[in-house]
Amino acid sequence: MRILFLGDLHGNFNLINQYLKRFDIKDAYIIQVGDFGVGFTTFIKEKRTLEFVNNELIKRNVFLYAIRGNHDYKPYFDNDPFGFTNIKLIKDYTVLNLEGKNILFIGGAVSIDRRMRKTKNQMIGKYDIKNGNESWWPDEIFSWEDDKLVDLRDINIVVTHNAPDYCVPDNSNGFGSFVNQFIALDPALKLDLLNERREITMAFQTIKMNNDITNHYYGHFHRSDVTTIDGVQHRVLGVGELWEERDTLPGF
Repeated sequence: MRILFLGDLHGNFNLINQYLKRFDIKDAYIIQVGDFGVGFTTFIKEKRTLEFVNNELIKRNVFLYAIRGNHDYKPYFDNDPFGFTNIKLIKDYTVLNLEGKNILFIGGAVSIDRRMRKTKNQMIGKYDIKNGNESWWPDEIFSWEDDKLVDLRDINIVVTHNAPDYCVPDNSNGFGSFVNQFIALDPALKLDLLNERREITMAFQTIKMNNDITNHYYGHFHRSDVTTIDGVQHRVLGVGELWEERDTLPGF
């Protein structure tokens, strides 16, 4: 079975079917790096849409594993309610063995646009009811749980949505004009962004203590790049980017 990696989808689930047909993908695992895009409409509507994708995956013996991004409803990943055979929403700190590779999955990230995505109720601190109208949730963030990392062994690949602060993009000298527009409207955002990447950096330090990580895949930043640092290849996938480590797919 091949292992493919897929960038942010933001609800564009039809892209999966397009790739299946375009590249005649069969007998494969597809790992999606967050911002899958579930939780923005009713459960029934999303299940109906994903069922069509699941049926196509079944025909081709392809299994899709998705982690949560900052544009996803976290409870769906804590306890996958859809029950599909070939689409699985993966809980944070899950380890799967695929083709002899132990892969660790950790989702979550801070949204730069969180302020404008809050509903009127959320703006006054009411977060207790999920009624299908939300587009932002306070538990979107990366949750650093070091106790779930210290005993891990034989991890080969790490998949996250956000990334350590030494990975692309480098924010040590600022965020650039695009992000700064949101920081101007959300004074706490800058520190939250920096702290989250620092926490992911510390999480990676724990993982690397007892594991020989060769590859790290992430999304979130809507760009495509790769860097190798201390023997680990860190690859950020652009929106909708499909990548296979052995070689690029035709047309890429």
